[in-house]
Amino acid sequence: MKIDEQIKELLIHHLPNRYEDTLSCYEMWRHEDWKDMNPDGTINGFISYFFLDFKFDMIITAQWDNKFSKAQWKLIRDTVVNRTKPIRIQSDPTNPILHKIAKKYGGKFVEDEIWFK
Repeated sequence: MKIDEQIKELLIHHLPNRYEDTLSCYEMWRHEDWKDMNPDGTINGFISYFFLDFKFDMIITAQWDNKFSKAQWKLIRDTVVNRTKPIRIQSDPTNPILHKIAKKYGGKFVEDEIWFK
């Protein structure tokens, strides 16, 4: 289990002083990655789905300017709606849009995570 180098670079940019724990998830758990690529071959955003040995699975997602593409939103929505296990996504609890979207798809904020049961 290894992290894609473009995803690693984006995570470090996105979480400048607190990325170590997030990076360690890629070494510990099996995951599948989806990357939103720019025409020049650079990464614009990503979604990583982690298959955990817990009662829930986990998603890590980021985008360079925090404005997810329509494709990224659609994949997150489809994953949450069609889940077979509860999912948790660590997120920014101060963002009102995320509260609205979480509620729309049956999720709720618990501290800094969105829980979808």
